[in-house]
Amino acid sequence: LLALPTAVRGKLLAALLLLPMLLSVHSNTSLPDSETLANEVPLVVTVLDVGQGTAVVVNAGSRSLIYDTGGGDPGGSNMATAVILPFLRHSNITSIDTLIVSHQDNDHSAGVGSLLKAVPTRRVLYGGDGSATPLGEECLAGQAWRWPDGSSFQFLSPASPEGLSSNDSSCVLLIESKGHRLLLLGDIETKVEQDLVRYWRNRLQSDWLLVAHHGSLTSSSYALLKQVSPAIAVISSGYANRFGHPHPTVLMRLEQLGASIYNTSASGALQFVFTKDAPVQVKRYRQQVVRFWM
Repeated sequence: LLALPTAVRGKLLAALLLLPMLLSVHSNTSLPDSETLANEVPLVVTVLDVGQGTAVVVNAGSRSLIYDTGGGDPGGSNMATAVILPFLRHSNITSIDTLIVSHQDNDHSAGVGSLLKAVPTRRVLYGGDGSATPLGEECLAGQAWRWPDGSSFQFLSPASPEGLSSNDSSCVLLIESKGHRLLLLGDIETKVEQDLVRYWRNRLQSDWLLVAHHGSLTSSSYALLKQVSPAIAVISSGYANRFGHPHPTVLMRLEQLGASIYNTSASGALQFVFTKDAPVQVKRYRQQVVRFWM
């Protein structure tokens, strides 16, 4: 407008439009730092209902981890094809950062092949002899890694896979995120629990616990549960399973410690959302989707 041969009124308008460019503008707002952004990304932990078995999906932002794959036929129909893969598609999870197979028992490892065929997976870690997990590396106590959101992961057991039963070779995983601590025990039994208590002591304290071996009486010793002191205890077991899991004594121990107990056999899939400085949000699938026969 200043350059055009316009009237004085046009020149005044041009000067007015230029005025904001000439003024110094100050703002108290600033871009959030990386730590603030990381704390705002929730950690979502979903314990899927795979009957008498285990399958846990951990997700934060673009990162995801799967702990165990449920049971079934490794070469045919299994809980990975029936439950895990549909859940990943529903959740828009297109890749797996870390797949952990706690040990080689079928109810924890049957879906490995199905997952690896269907979803790009960066790394596979396993406990036991690796018979169901030919591609991967053994988990060992002390191994640790971190995600961009600040979530950290560390194996607490096994210290050595030599001479351990299948259950006791389970990868015991500690997750620290958003001011919370989560402990996943696989199927370890009392002897390994005692070793954990002697070695790790206060490091075991966690506010969220995946109860060992589906609530079997061969696990969840009072010494371990007292050291962990969970506010939330999650049991993955099948409805009316033939093993009687979870055992009433285990439930009694958890109740005495004041833990809130959740069981996939009663609630279906369970989802826990962890955010910084906020209570844990819990979602039960069977409360959201009620079938007339339930």
